[in-house]
Amino acid sequence: MKVITKDLSAEQLNIISNLAERVGITTITASILFKRGYDTVEKITKFLNPSRSNFENPFNLSGVEDAVNRIKQAKDLNETVVVYGDYDADGICASTILTRALKIYGVNVFTVIPERENGYGLTEPVINEVLETCYPDLIITVDCGISSVNEVEYLKDLGVDVIVTDHHEIPDVIPNCTVINCKLPNQKYSFNGLCGAGVAYKLAYALIGEDANLFLDLVALATVADNMPLVDENRDLVYEGIELIKRGRCSRAIRHLLDVSQVKEVTASSFSYAIAPRVNASGRMGNAKLSLELFLTDDENEMQEIAVALTKYNVDRQVECEELLKEVKRSLKDSKPRKVIVANGENWKAGLLGIVSAKITEEYYLPSIILSENDGVLHGSARSIDGVNVFEILSSVKDILIDFGGHSQAAGVTLKKENLQEFIKRVNEYTENTYNEVIFERETVVEAFITETFNLRQTREITLLEPCGIGNKRPLFALNVKKTNANKLKPDSSHVVINGAPIDLIYFGGVSYLDLLLSDAEKTIVFEPNISSFNGRDYVKGYIKNVVSGVKYGADVYLRSLTRAFSSLVFKNYENAKYLTNSEINSVIESEKSSGYGVMFVLINPNNLQYFNAIKKFAI
Repeated sequence: MKVITKDLSAEQLNIISNLAERVGITTITASILFKRGYDTVEKITKFLNPSRSNFENPFNLSGVEDAVNRIKQAKDLNETVVVYGDYDADGICASTILTRALKIYGVNVFTVIPERENGYGLTEPVINEVLETCYPDLIITVDCGISSVNEVEYLKDLGVDVIVTDHHEIPDVIPNCTVINCKLPNQKYSFNGLCGAGVAYKLAYALIGEDANLFLDLVALATVADNMPLVDENRDLVYEGIELIKRGRCSRAIRHLLDVSQVKEVTASSFSYAIAPRVNASGRMGNAKLSLELFLTDDENEMQEIAVALTKYNVDRQVECEELLKEVKRSLKDSKPRKVIVANGENWKAGLLGIVSAKITEEYYLPSIILSENDGVLHGSARSIDGVNVFEILSSVKDILIDFGGHSQAAGVTLKKENLQEFIKRVNEYTENTYNEVIFERETVVEAFITETFNLRQTREITLLEPCGIGNKRPLFALNVKKTNANKLKPDSSHVVINGAPIDLIYFGGVSYLDLLLSDAEKTIVFEPNISSFNGRDYVKGYIKNVVSGVKYGADVYLRSLTRAFSSLVFKNYENAKYLTNSEINSVIESEKSSGYGVMFVLINPNNLQYFNAIKKFAI
């Protein structure tokens, strides 16, 4: 792990100083924005003032005008329209937005959400069920459909018109129907980063105008849940959605989710960690329709019951995810390290694969693809690290895939089991040949290394960067320290506090780092500045995000992962490290098994694990 900051030239520093003076912000804030591409007064002013006035005309999206005309025909002829969505939070929100907009517009509408076991997007079995129960004249997809060439032809042959609204990457061939997708080339629309709900909102606005702004809270939730970049129009959409909630004008379903989640401050972050997982949980646990019912019902009691049920689903999902994560890591134990981690197992729950893939990618800092086998077919989810495009990786082997789709950082894939070994070989070869080794080195970029007191004005200005998330991360800063005055927050607490200049710090759950923080070892503390209030007074508090030790033996020591193997970690003075023979090491391990504190053993070469029988069961 490296902690770095981007160096600026003397010329750039002069530009930043000038921008700070003209906009009326501190130099640090101007520097943060400059590094993120906001290098003029106009760009900074627009960024710091997100608003619906920045929303782009929906008719700039190709296909919107044709879609509006076809929907008007459905209204005039009293036809039946089906909104066909996806089972994740984005798909649920997109389905809700378009369904409610069509009802306001005056159309007869049904809503269909397939379960994960049915497969992603339009599938013939679900289509046939829809045809038998709803008898639609028009099907409008949301958050799916851009790859459904054959399925659209099937519907058209049966006399059903189709409008596809989607935001996923454009495949080589798209359906022969009206298509609305912000990523389509050669269209007037200037922003290609909308989520599925964002695209649905644009169509809704084209139909019902300002009334569509009632759904901005759902657009905000979906944008964050689907890990869309919080830049350009997404920033405006999420800001306005959060403001809708703060003004008490959000949907009642959102309010119930906030209540059961006990969210005190509504931010993009609280959407990410508290609300989105609950909406996603029902689909991951095999009951996606439950989340849809939450947003479409008008019964307050039913909303409350569903919000509670989704919370239970989320707890169950967390437990099952941990079990599957352990199973995946066991399956990787004997595999040869490559640039793309691929794991597969029989009948792993489809709804958990994406989460587990994200956890594997975070821990190993490599792209990962987690596959579940069923009847000789592998379905899976892929996640990636910054700078490595997993959609392009999958595109490189599309000739041996049944299906795939998604974004640069997240994708889905289906292939036959007989092609698995070739798949593993080729995705690794493509990745190894395409990306420089440096991109796989984990690093944390901070805005600055702090030596002076972090003041209140600066911290308040940082809140102006909200909403923060993907593409607009909350700024991080760093301190280089040796021994600190760290203490537990309370005698039995797992939280650690460090008081004193240049900033008071708190590390939630950081008790395993206490000995390191108290030691004389050089280390870097990475923190996020925040404002805390007490007795009517605001003051600055830094939330520690990581502690990076300066201790190296040819490779970085990742303390957070290693401490999982032992009850505690004693790290007083690394200069006293001993070098023992293999026999001596096995003896030490045996003697320390009953230690109340545990001991850490670091193997620079994992292959040497075979020589130490006593430590094998502790290996991570």
